[in-house]
Amino acid sequence: MRAVDSRTRFRLADLPMAKDRTPGWRTVAGAGEVFQASDGTWVLSSAEAVRFAHRHPDIFSSAAAFSGAGIPIPLIPVAVDPPDHLKYRRVLDPMFAPRVINSIEDDLRAQIRDLVAGFATRGECDAVGELAKLYPTQVFLTLFGLPLADRDQLIEWVETINENSSTGTAEPKPVVVEAAMAMFGYIQRCIDEKRRNLGDDTLSRLLALEGDDAWSDDELLGFAWLITLAGLDTVTGAIGFTMLYLARDADLRRQLVADPALVGPAIEEVLRIEPPAITTPRVTMQDVDVCGVRIPAGSPVMLCLATANRDAERFEHPEDVDIHQADRGHVTFGGGIHRCLGSHLARREIRLVVEEFHKQIPEYEVAAGFEPEVVWPSATLHLASLPLVFPVSGAVS
Repeated sequence: MRAVDSRTRFRLADLPMAKDRTPGWRTVAGAGEVFQASDGTWVLSSAEAVRFAHRHPDIFSSAAAFSGAGIPIPLIPVAVDPPDHLKYRRVLDPMFAPRVINSIEDDLRAQIRDLVAGFATRGECDAVGELAKLYPTQVFLTLFGLPLADRDQLIEWVETINENSSTGTAEPKPVVVEAAMAMFGYIQRCIDEKRRNLGDDTLSRLLALEGDDAWSDDELLGFAWLITLAGLDTVTGAIGFTMLYLARDADLRRQLVADPALVGPAIEEVLRIEPPAITTPRVTMQDVDVCGVRIPAGSPVMLCLATANRDAERFEHPEDVDIHQADRGHVTFGGGIHRCLGSHLARREIRLVVEEFHKQIPEYEVAAGFEPEVVWPSATLHLASLPLVFPVSGAVS
């Protein structure tokens, strides 16, 4: 058994990430497939190590990892382990299945079409501020049957929480507490209103459950909180990164315009290269050997999805977007029983953005002199801004 002599001096927040994530992820992968960081956390960096953890949820507990987060409600389903986890996923998976998304696609497509039309004749836009930030929140509100007028306030709360929650300090910042309490109150009011007036939406369907299947208010609040906090900023990041790569690669963009069937593979490759959720936490429930390294029971573990996605053992061109290797798979949406509940929805959102953007603006590029950067450190990765320029004559009504 290979022993680890000392802890690697490694802090995620210290990695050079703002302008280019590649050097940072090389640093992590270079420390080993499995290593212990200076704070005692065990890092799994290779595809083999991460997938091993995904296949063994009984050993790598998600519930234990979130138990000390200080959140007084159950974060359903991510912070629930088997056997209770299956109870929740049995209810939730059908609600986020492709057929459900199909039923609202026309509405979602119309929304993105309207957002793009708002700047298509202007010759320039901020693809983050005017598109990637707005659209995922509108989709969430549509899915939950809530007013689109709540969009901007919800975005403000989520950004405040995510961008101020990666300091490594035990106590949350006052701005985080204030935003969290406001968002808790908003979600509770939505639940109360939906209970009085059930509709044909996800929240109403959960409220309509009866008998042993019925959810408590805490369960509803925890689920809605998780979807809001984890599901909006991540899709914002994915849309921004997708538009960045297409703006920089004219050949790839023109291939997608000519053959929309290539949109899916291109999206998968950008998701692989630039996962918005870069790590997921676990705690070991027993001693376990991973890639020749013994991790003791009760250890905090960080699954580094970003480095697993760039594993040279799995991908021929690990650091490049190559649509010909899109079928190799990635772990951006996690894996195993905790695979992202909203993965189908996220993929559909990104595809609709690309398709509708290209219908109105087929030619575009990053504004001259601008160097895109991510907000870092942050709970999720997303571009702070992405100014694009395009010929007005290229806009299609």
